[in-house]
Amino acid sequence: MNGRIYSVESLMENISVAPPGKLQAMLGDTVRVTLKVEYMGPAIDGQIHVAFGIKGTIFNEDSGKQATIPISFNQENAYKWYTFLADVYIGGPTGTDYDLYAKIMSVPGSDIFTPYYMNMLDVLGEPTFRNFTITDYSKI
Repeated sequence: MNGRIYSVESLMENISVAPPGKLQAMLGDTVRVTLKVEYMGPAIDGQIHVAFGIKGTIFNEDSGKQATIPISFNQENAYKWYTFLADVYIGGPTGTDYDLYAKIMSVPGSDIFTPYYMNMLDVLGEPTFRNFTITDYSKI
């Protein structure tokens, strides 16, 4: 596995910027998801959960393509931007058109969800080769 780290910008609900489009990754790669949210309130700790999967009537997370990270917010008397990075190891099956979402959890109140970003990731298997031939040989 090549262990490359890729970036996908994922912004919290009500933010108008969208991720940069579809990404291709190999099994064993890591996808870095950048999350951004405005916060105002008391100092709290929580978690962000990021998952690739397939969105049907429910979101079917792929257990080999998710991450949960601890987060902390300071006491803020006015809205302040917070940015978090979640590195998602790409394991599990290969496939195309994986969807993406994230949520803030373990904070007071309900979980806070991003929109669902559709068709964000294609996961390729091991590299393959074709047409390996000898094209010439000579005495030197």
